[in-house]
Amino acid sequence: MRKKMVFWATTVLGFGLILPVAAYPSDEFDNVKLTCTSFAAGRLATVDGSALSGHTCDGNCDFTIRVVPRMTHQPGEKVRINYAGLPGGFNHVVQGETEIPQVPVTYQYFHLECPIGNEYQVFFGENTCGTRREFAVLSREEAKLDYTQVAAQGLQRGRTARQAIEAAGALIEKYGMKGLGGSGESFLVSDPREAWCFEIVGQSNQWVAQRIPDDHVCPHANRMRIQEVDLSDKENFISSPDLIQHAIEKGMYNPQKDGPFNFARVYSGNQSRGNRIREWRMFSLLCPSKKWDPEAESFPFSAKPDFKISARWWIESVWRDHLDDTEYDPTKGISGGPFESPAFARLVGMSSERTICTPGSGYTWVSQARSWLPDPVGGVVWFGLDCPRSTCYVPFYVGISQTPESWQKGDFTQFNPESPRWYFQVIDTFSWLKYNQMHQDVRKVFDALEEEFFDEQADVDKIAAALHEENPELARDFLTQYCNGRAAKAEKAAKELFYQLLTKYAEGGPRAQISPAWSEIIRKK
Repeated sequence: MRKKMVFWATTVLGFGLILPVAAYPSDEFDNVKLTCTSFAAGRLATVDGSALSGHTCDGNCDFTIRVVPRMTHQPGEKVRINYAGLPGGFNHVVQGETEIPQVPVTYQYFHLECPIGNEYQVFFGENTCGTRREFAVLSREEAKLDYTQVAAQGLQRGRTARQAIEAAGALIEKYGMKGLGGSGESFLVSDPREAWCFEIVGQSNQWVAQRIPDDHVCPHANRMRIQEVDLSDKENFISSPDLIQHAIEKGMYNPQKDGPFNFARVYSGNQSRGNRIREWRMFSLLCPSKKWDPEAESFPFSAKPDFKISARWWIESVWRDHLDDTEYDPTKGISGGPFESPAFARLVGMSSERTICTPGSGYTWVSQARSWLPDPVGGVVWFGLDCPRSTCYVPFYVGISQTPESWQKGDFTQFNPESPRWYFQVIDTFSWLKYNQMHQDVRKVFDALEEEFFDEQADVDKIAAALHEENPELARDFLTQYCNGRAAKAEKAAKELFYQLLTKYAEGGPRAQISPAWSEIIRKK
């Protein structure tokens, strides 16, 4: 009884000490559910020669992952937009049949809040970005495509990153994009040979895309990343035809006075600290040999990393990063609370930096696109539900025919024991109680599974490629069974871990080590 009283007294003491000092909410707290982080890497920047991309879909995003199959369409058929989102999640306008002509064949792709990848190893990672209101020329009723539909249409129509961008761009030029609250959008798009950044102005028909150098990585954190644009360089830039002229006509760009056209400078509107600090962190992790200024207003479009990166490295080092071991690390000192939790400051209303890893994630992923393998085998998404720090990433190859039924269940308004997302979510939330101890229990289980999945990838690739050469349907069945089996294994582990944590930490036990900063506070009290 005395041990439990000491535990809760310490926790209450912490709240009493902090709240009077920090009686204001963090500016980033309300925005954390509306911001995402993305990246793309060229094939020469990676360990194995695959092009990488990825996205943290932060907020109440539709986390259900399902396969939309390849389809054929009749002449005169129109695109139907009937996606509403999840209950309690972000809403999407249901339009039914639109005026947009359907193409004869649409390609298979993974559908979520922001559709991910198609059967040809084309992947889209999304970011909402502020753009200047002066450039909004369409109402939300006039614009037909939101961020979900831009990605979905590009993936259904493009066999390469460039084709997908050009197809989506052509639709934007004619039908316009609905901005999220008037904002623009940016997509990091990759295929086995190229990686691109594709940016769209909110409530308009304007867009631009820049190819990422093959040996570079482009980090992205909710602000436009494309800077100087050279439209005469057809290999590296594509855009709407009147992108620059539109800026001139709006009085926002003067070629004689302003010099070379800089897209981000002219069109971009959101320059928040939370965006800049995440860009700084990604550049710092990629190029630790260089001194990056956390107070800088801008960073390069892309950079060549100091070392070759991999999907696994990005998951472990970037998606799970809380500004670890920097002066902004939220787990250190008073801000981490008694048990060094990255969520403690936000829980009690303290101001803290916006970290890449956040409890507000709906889902996160990293993709591999590999030119030396058949498309159904070469493209794979490493997919994690909820917060990166407390999830288990599982592989979904682009050639599979379906995902597990339980991974297609979603609702933010009520707990569903048949939806694996809820177990990953409650594990993350519960771990805040004694983070420095409970998080170790979580990672011990999920790290072992992730290591198993990554270690067996080479054998899975080899078997699937051989089956594909014999009969593509055999490879499809094999990969579907494999991916669904690994997803089921991760789901089972999450459910078992949740109950194990409930049992182990019942009644406030076992005793946990209090951080040095908080030990000093208690000693002085």
